[in-house]
Amino acid sequence: MKKPNILLIVTDQQRRDTIGAYGSRMVKTPYTDGLASEGVRFTHAFTPCGLCSPTRASLLTGTYPHEHEVLTNVALHPIRNSLPVEKDVLTPGLKAAGYRMGYVGKWHVSHHKAPTEFGYDRYVSLGDYKSYREALGIPFPPEVNNYVVPQSAVDKVPVEHCRAAFLVNQAISMMDEFCEDSKPPFFIRVDFHGPHMPNVIPEPYASMYPPKDIPPHPNFNDELKGKPAVQRIKRLHWGTDNMTWEDWQPLMARYYGEISLIDEQIGRLLKHMDERGLSEDTLVIFTTDHGDTMGAHKIWNKDYTMYDEIYRIPLIMRWPGVIAPGSSCDVYVHHFIDFTPTLLEIAGVKAPAGLHGQSLLSLMKGESQERIREAFCQFHGCHMGLYTIRMLQTDRYKYVFHTNDIDELYDHENDPAEIYNLAQDSAYASVLAEMRLRMVHWMAKTKDHLYNEWIVYWLTGDLDTARQAPGRMSTPW
Repeated sequence: MKKPNILLIVTDQQRRDTIGAYGSRMVKTPYTDGLASEGVRFTHAFTPCGLCSPTRASLLTGTYPHEHEVLTNVALHPIRNSLPVEKDVLTPGLKAAGYRMGYVGKWHVSHHKAPTEFGYDRYVSLGDYKSYREALGIPFPPEVNNYVVPQSAVDKVPVEHCRAAFLVNQAISMMDEFCEDSKPPFFIRVDFHGPHMPNVIPEPYASMYPPKDIPPHPNFNDELKGKPAVQRIKRLHWGTDNMTWEDWQPLMARYYGEISLIDEQIGRLLKHMDERGLSEDTLVIFTTDHGDTMGAHKIWNKDYTMYDEIYRIPLIMRWPGVIAPGSSCDVYVHHFIDFTPTLLEIAGVKAPAGLHGQSLLSLMKGESQERIREAFCQFHGCHMGLYTIRMLQTDRYKYVFHTNDIDELYDHENDPAEIYNLAQDSAYASVLAEMRLRMVHWMAKTKDHLYNEWIVYWLTGDLDTARQAPGRMSTPW
């Protein structure tokens, strides 16, 4: 199999329901939808962690955060401010296979090492955009205070000079450079900053969606009864507790506007590939690092909660001649963790032992693959401190384990909006026990640092099962 060029497009904090191919009837995403019509749409893709740095490090390592140890966003906590270069198996693997490596946009894997220090040939950062605007004499919009209440603003800059357009211009330049000076295939990654708030965008996108036309989320009025205290604290922290839907509508409008802006820029990039005759030989992957509640449950942002709006994410791939156009795949995949062995296999490189992911190549070809219909996800903390959560999701149920608060259990068949926590409902006791046991199996399989006798006994109440875990309890039995 000929090695394809690889274009990986990653947005930041984009909800799955903001894409037409995933059912959105409001947000205009014609170019992303076009990718889906020409390729495969994964319906059950999950991010390993609802936070930027841990998830992005998982792509380079093929492992969960508890293994690569980038547990929180780099530079926010002294746990780890950089993924160690030696833990990156993807970049050296692709380089060994002859790929030219280019990176454009948000990095967030290391606070002090750039992609070029990991082996990339070219890198254009978000900081370079600041220099670009300064050189053109284009002033930046007023600062928004994004530390108390979610905010957005209009950027009075022509679209051709906005941040998303700048990043795509750099990707096009990089693509042309790689095609002109050598024959080996390229790997180019384009990481947009948006639609991560604050959404500061130019017209016409800032006014593209009338706020009054945006309906409330089905779980907007969730009273958080019987749910972990951290969710109420999040409301208070971001000042969203007393926000009405009328307060949220302008924010949602700008969020949607930035998604359409990015989609338009993706269209420019794809058109350039067509004009260069590259599309037939290029695997294009579109995804996001994680989602955002964006007012669901009256909560903003992504941390400290594990709702579907954050963890179930879009994933679309196009590869002419390999992926069937207009296809869909409902197999459970673990997103960035699965990308590592997938891209290495495509490049003809043997994946190292110890990866948590499983190659998607057979699924991309439309072949069957044995996989468990479960998603195992985790969270370790963010800017407000460390906080340990684990999640296990199946077709019907979601179980969330909080190490220092009550658990969560949702029945998606009867409650797709995840409003009613059933973890303390006696009618679901057997379901809760089964989900806890399944979670223990995932912890053991991935060598999760939570997998110890104390945790296992707490989850299962079974002494024999607990004794199979490492870390003996100090209490003699």
